[in-house]
Amino acid sequence: MKMKNIILLSFIFFLMSCYDDKGNYDYREMAEIRIENLPETLEILGGIEHIVAQPKVTSSLEGEIKDGNPNFEFSYKLEKKGGSQLYDEAWVDLNPSKSLKLDTLISIPSGNYVVWFAVKDKRSSIEYSTTFDVKVTSSTYEGWLVLCNEGEEKRVRMDMISVISADRIEPAYDLLSLLGLPDLKNATKIGFYPAPVQTGDVIYLMSEEGTYKLDQNTFETSDMYNIYTTDFIVAPSDPDENIIEYMPLAHMGPPTARAIFAVSNKGNVYALVTAAGAAFEMPINTSVRGKSPEYRVAPYVGISMVRYPGNSTAALFYDIDNKRFVGWSFKSPTTNDVNQILTPVPNPEVGKLFDFKTGMDLVYMEGTSYSNGLVYAILQNASGKRVIYGINMSGAGFVQESIYENLNAPDFDKATVFAFHSQFPYMFYAVGNKVYLHNLGTNTTYPMNNIALGENETVTMLKFNLYRQCSLKDLNNQSEEFMARQYELMVGSYNAATPDNNGGRLGFYPVDGVNNSVTKRIEYSGFAKIRDVVYRERR
Repeated sequence: MKMKNIILLSFIFFLMSCYDDKGNYDYREMAEIRIENLPETLEILGGIEHIVAQPKVTSSLEGEIKDGNPNFEFSYKLEKKGGSQLYDEAWVDLNPSKSLKLDTLISIPSGNYVVWFAVKDKRSSIEYSTTFDVKVTSSTYEGWLVLCNEGEEKRVRMDMISVISADRIEPAYDLLSLLGLPDLKNATKIGFYPAPVQTGDVIYLMSEEGTYKLDQNTFETSDMYNIYTTDFIVAPSDPDENIIEYMPLAHMGPPTARAIFAVSNKGNVYALVTAAGAAFEMPINTSVRGKSPEYRVAPYVGISMVRYPGNSTAALFYDIDNKRFVGWSFKSPTTNDVNQILTPVPNPEVGKLFDFKTGMDLVYMEGTSYSNGLVYAILQNASGKRVIYGINMSGAGFVQESIYENLNAPDFDKATVFAFHSQFPYMFYAVGNKVYLHNLGTNTTYPMNNIALGENETVTMLKFNLYRQCSLKDLNNQSEEFMARQYELMVGSYNAATPDNNGGRLGFYPVDGVNNSVTKRIEYSGFAKIRDVVYRERR
């Protein structure tokens, strides 16, 4: 701790005249203010640890000035060291309540900052101040990125379960509020796409109102990092068209993926073929390159999730207007026109299990590494009955592998949240606060009673997070436990009775492939309504 004798910063006009003070001294007498108990330097983890200060303020005329004294107010203003601005702001007010003690959580980039602590005598407007340093280290290096929608307005918010060390894992909340992200609504997906060279890693935050690339280390962003600015030759003419799905082929990220697909909320899909270019062109949901879109596609990309080098050269989409599957297949760059169109998937000449022109609505589609690259598609007919198609995307793709009809799955027709396992033929689905495991092999459904949610809770997300490094040997954690976590069921839920928009929970559940069950490993809380979760990997 340190003690500073604070010199009066300025003399004001009232010193030339008598000030009528109701206290027991004449205000013409100069008071000496002493500030104690402030640190020289405070080191914190950004977004995780609070900035805490408990100064002792003493007046030579009035004694110790306590919190709540109506004659005084206190302020804490943070600014970057060196005088540079923090996102177009000269300083950040850490203490809007004007209280003496400070205890606040703030998400700011790693770096060195200075906090100005000021004591203001409201009777005279005279202000006394001193400073202390704040060193912020990164809480965003590695861990679970938790994309949320906050409140009734569905404000986009990103939280994080930060892996600081093997022994220290801490939740961090609302990380992007001061990192340049525009005010967005309706989050859809958070994407982490590693490249063989670590500096090539890409993180995208997607929403119905815009998609932005985040700095891979600091998570900083701005309008300059809108995907239309960074990755498109020409942005769509419709100002309301935004990218809500982004998927590299062959389990690789840019710039080395064979192709990358982006799907918009208007039903358009774009292809970046890395062998032929470095940006997205016109929509490919057409039969002629560069022609206006001929139909809309669902916001899903069906690809094999077998790890690189993989064996897939194809991607599966669903035409929601004509109710059929359409596909993309890689061709050499010399025939790049073919790489910028989609083609209706033809029925097989032999072994047909179903029609690729289904006549049904697509409910959900997900790629897995099960059976060397199986894509599951949930479809619903006009009467509300649902079926599941299994389409193998290994090799040249589009192989009809399985069909699941007459499912013994309670309330399956009401489910809106799904996840498919990559090791077992398991589908998980949720209705309200209930989670079910359906064994596709035996057509048997098991209630997941170990996932115990309250009556005011609703499941908002089910997901498995397959690690995306080109080789698992590249991951900095090679433990068996860590490797197994990509096959854990992640359950995001939200308690609507929570008054502060922080009723989100995220649980991790290892799956027992013998007993058709799950057990809870760990759970974190304090999130908004969880939309998506991705692990930010490190080599």
